Amino acid sequence: MSGPIRSQAAYLLHSRPFRDSSLLLDLLTRDHGRISAIARGVRSAKSKNKALLQSFVPLQVNLSGKSELKTLTQVEALSGPLVLRQRNLFAALYMNELLSRLLHRQEGDVDIFSLYESALAQLSSTDVIEPVLRCFEIDLLELLGYGIDFSLFADDELAEHAYYHFSAEHGFEPIQNPDGGREKYYPHTELCKIYSREFSDISTLKFAKRLLRTAFAAHLGDRELSSRQLFRKNN
Repeated sequence: MSGPIRSQAAYLLHSRPFRDSSLLLDLLTRDHGRISAIARGVRSAKSKNKALLQSFVPLQVNLSGKSELKTLTQVEALSGPLVLRQRNLFAALYMNELLSRLLHRQEGDVDIFSLYESALAQLSSTDVIEPVLRCFEIDLLELLGYGIDFSLFADDELAEHAYYHFSAEHGFEPIQNPDGGREKYYPHTELCKIYSREFSDISTLKFAKRLLRTAFAAHLGDRELSSRQLFRKNN
C-alpha cells in the first residue's frame, strides 16, 4: 500500500535501534495491519516521542512514504499504558510476538486489531492469564485462516470415551486404541470443553495449551519464540 496513513489507531509490537538515533518499529494498526516504520531521531535526548513508543500504549499515528517501509511523522497516546506485570507482561509479549511472526505486512484486519486490544484489556485486569491466552490463540488462528475444526465436539454426549490425534495438516483423527500413548492424544470430553471455551479445569488448560502449540508450530517455523523463553526462566 502506497501513500500516507493518517490518524490511525496503532500499538507497537516491537522496536529496535536503527542507525544513530532512530528506531525501526513494527506496528499493528487498525485498518492497515502490520506496518514497518522508521521513527527518526526518537532516541535522542531532545525527542518528545521516545516515551510514547512503548508496547501496550494505545497510539494514534501518522505515517508517510510510498514504499513498504514507512516513516513515522506524528504520534500521540490515546490513553495511558496498560499496567501489565510479571506473567501478564510475558503473556502480552507472547501475543506481540505471534502477531509479528504471523501477520503479513500491510494486510489490514480490524477483527485482529480488536481481538488484540480486547485480550490486552483482559490481561490488565486479571491474574488468571491462561484462559485469555487460549481464547486469543483460537480466535487468531481462525482470523488468519488456519482455524481448528472443532465441529466434531459440538455435542459432548457423542463418543464420550473416544480419543483423538491432532495434526495441523489433517486435523483430528480418532484413535481406536490409545493405550500406551494417552499423553499424545486428546480425550473427547476435554476437546468438547476447549470447543466451548470452558477453561475452569487445569487439565483442560493443559490439553488446550498442547493442542494450540501444535497448531501454531506449523506456521511459526523452527525458530523458538523469545517470549516462551521468558516464561520458562521466570516459572
